[in-house]
Amino acid sequence: MASPLVSIIVANWEGEAWIARALSSLQTSARAADHHFEVIVVDDASSDGSVDLIRKRFPRVRLVQNPRNLGFRRTVNRGVRAARGRVVVLCNNDLSVQETFIGNLTRWFIEPPQNVPGPLFAVSARTLGWYDGRPNQLCMGARFRGGRITPAFLDPKEPTPCLFAQAGAAAYDRELFLRLGGLSSLYEPGYWEDYDLSLKAARRGWAQLYDPSAIALHIGGGSMQKRFGAQRVAMYKARNHLIFEWRHITSPALAIRHAAQLPIALFREAAAGETTFLRAVAGATARIPAIWRARLADRSNSPRSDKELLDPWREFTPSY
Repeated sequence: MASPLVSIIVANWEGEAWIARALSSLQTSARAADHHFEVIVVDDASSDGSVDLIRKRFPRVRLVQNPRNLGFRRTVNRGVRAARGRVVVLCNNDLSVQETFIGNLTRWFIEPPQNVPGPLFAVSARTLGWYDGRPNQLCMGARFRGGRITPAFLDPKEPTPCLFAQAGAAAYDRELFLRLGGLSSLYEPGYWEDYDLSLKAARRGWAQLYDPSAIALHIGGGSMQKRFGAQRVAMYKARNHLIFEWRHITSPALAIRHAAQLPIALFREAAAGETTFLRAVAGATARIPAIWRARLADRSNSPRSDKELLDPWREFTPSY
């Protein structure tokens, strides 16, 4: 049997309420794209009825089950390793995609865009909030602002180069994804690992696109909140933002500006009676040895400078 062109990978944990809608829409979209495809669900030791539902209602889906709860990163990486397609489409379990979603994401790997330097690494989708229809995934870059690498967004109507592909709704060249080592363990249990992967690709000169015609509805945020609670999730986001910066800021001038703002931010938080950022700094500091090893391992593969990567996005709208 010939290998599929496209492997659609859904990481699932406790997704009984959403997974049927996601798989139905993804299969419909893949058939409309007229590609030879496969759908893989990697279940992260769910205790609800997800696995039984998939077996009964979606017998053609490849079901891979983790023996225990391994977390988002290892679940996604396991799915990509198991995939047989040249292109992998990573999707959250709480998406409902439009019929043209798969075709619009994957067409760029079949006919690569003109005037884009380097191989095509990823194409990111446009996602809209399930309940309000507001965009929650757009064309994403980053600015250096106030001593921080700050995500920034643009809402173009045409396919546009981007700096980050968000792994909950994006297509990747499988070989290049694996060449980068997949999603990094630095960010467990989650957040910022897909931005890390994209920035490693961008430093190598690999192209990434945002295609606003690849549209999905997204509920969002349920699994992590359910597993860890809102306060821990807030800390993980803040900690992993710091890990990302310590991992990727290579300019001495930017590093000095970043370091200078940390005590100011800690003082402001203390004055407000909060501790989230303090715990984030402590958590990131504990991972400094691993961060440093990652930086050393990547030095010879990172020819593009901070300025080259961040300057094109200065006019984007910051996320906060």
